[in-house]
Amino acid sequence: MPHTRPDRPDRSRRDGPSGSAPPGDLPDGHRPTQPELLRHSAMRWLARHLLDRREGGVHRAAPAAGGSPITGDKHLADQSAAVLALAGNAPEELPIALQGLQALLDRDGRPGFSEVADRSWRVRPEGRARTLRHQFHAATALLVGSRYTADPVARVRAVDLLNRCLSTCRDGAFPGALSEDWKRTEDATPSPLTAAAALRALAIADALGEPDVDTEQLPRMAETLGRAAHELPTPGGDPRIALALAHAARMLDSAEHVDTANRTMALTVRHFSARGARVGISGGEAAHLLLAGAVLRSRGHDDHGATAVSRAAIDRLADRRHGGFHTVPGQAGDASAVKYAQVQSALAGALCAASALPASSRGWPADAAHDPDDADE
Repeated sequence: MPHTRPDRPDRSRRDGPSGSAPPGDLPDGHRPTQPELLRHSAMRWLARHLLDRREGGVHRAAPAAGGSPITGDKHLADQSAAVLALAGNAPEELPIALQGLQALLDRDGRPGFSEVADRSWRVRPEGRARTLRHQFHAATALLVGSRYTADPVARVRAVDLLNRCLSTCRDGAFPGALSEDWKRTEDATPSPLTAAAALRALAIADALGEPDVDTEQLPRMAETLGRAAHELPTPGGDPRIALALAHAARMLDSAEHVDTANRTMALTVRHFSARGARVGISGGEAAHLLLAGAVLRSRGHDDHGATAVSRAAIDRLADRRHGGFHTVPGQAGDASAVKYAQVQSALAGALCAASALPASSRGWPADAAHDPDDADE
């Protein structure tokens, strides 16, 4: 399909559409919970400092205190994460994020997305390969976006790309990357993170009721990833795998897959409990751990403490002076620190999704009780 550059977004909407509250603001009379305050803080920070209202999409990062974004290259992973977060948290800003995602659709009609471009969407040479986990994530974001915009063409492209990515699965495993024409394998090493991205994509398509995504290899993918999770150099060291196996347990609903998800979650929580006490947990890790616990709880299973560990980490990462979230612990007061679009998007999205699922028996840390945006701008 020929690529045309999307219309430029309206530069005048600095804090939301005319006549509406800024993105992330809470309704009058609503007494917010602490998770709501934090996710609205992340959305406000993303909208104010990282949405590119001139060229569309999101910038990669901006100084932690706010101000002019770092206007470097645009990355597919950032655009995908922003679409998924804004769809659930600030749909009035979703068109700007979708413009960025759609600007990376291949311009010559090849399947998939380019992965790195300059600010004006000229594709970088290193952005031409198809990293399968990024393609899964982008296709999922396009599918979600198409539901909000009622765009049937975008839906078809998203489903086609998901099925193309799924067709590369062999014995439950995926390669890391393919060439832009999908004819050569650029990285043949089996990638557990690609399998994790595939399972999460299938879970979101299932939640949307999408009937045309191929789920034939779902059981084999879950079994292969479950084995790989316990063979990694650091078992339990990546919450994206725990999240994927929790999704698989929900979709397959078998005792075997539930047991695998529980064992992996227990390993993951132990790992990050110890790590949190030593060096802390990053924003991306905390977001995926929170979601993994929420998915298990939604099926009546124990989250093994994932909610408590992740929420304590999220509370420590909240920037109570400037809003939004730091990337890693210890950045408060660091004048050179930056905040990344992926972290704001991942945490806002996780807090939104987790809030819609049954609450954990362990609550938010008791000392977290004020709005991070009651702060200096």
